[in-house]
Amino acid sequence: MAAWRLSRLQQQILHWLAADQQRTRGMIVSSHEDLVKALPADKGNLSHSLHTLEERGWIVIGRSPGGKAQHVTLTPEGSQRASEIVKKL
Repeated sequence: MAAWRLSRLQQQILHWLAADQQRTRGMIVSSHEDLVKALPADKGNLSHSLHTLEERGWIVIGRSPGGKAQHVTLTPEGSQRASEIVKKL
């Protein structure tokens, strides 16, 4: 398995998604809009980081029929990575 480096923003995204998943007990998907509001990053950097995490298979971005991001969920591997990040904090 390759050792992936994560930017601070990518770590924040995974941490936020894990916390949101725990808060909702996995019953409600995390809103893309809430994620954008919660993290202090410009839209371009956030979009790039989300795309990178999706390419790695750590998150899934749910999109509207028009292609607009609506929700973001952790994959099982993404949940594992998020847990590793939380342990380091």
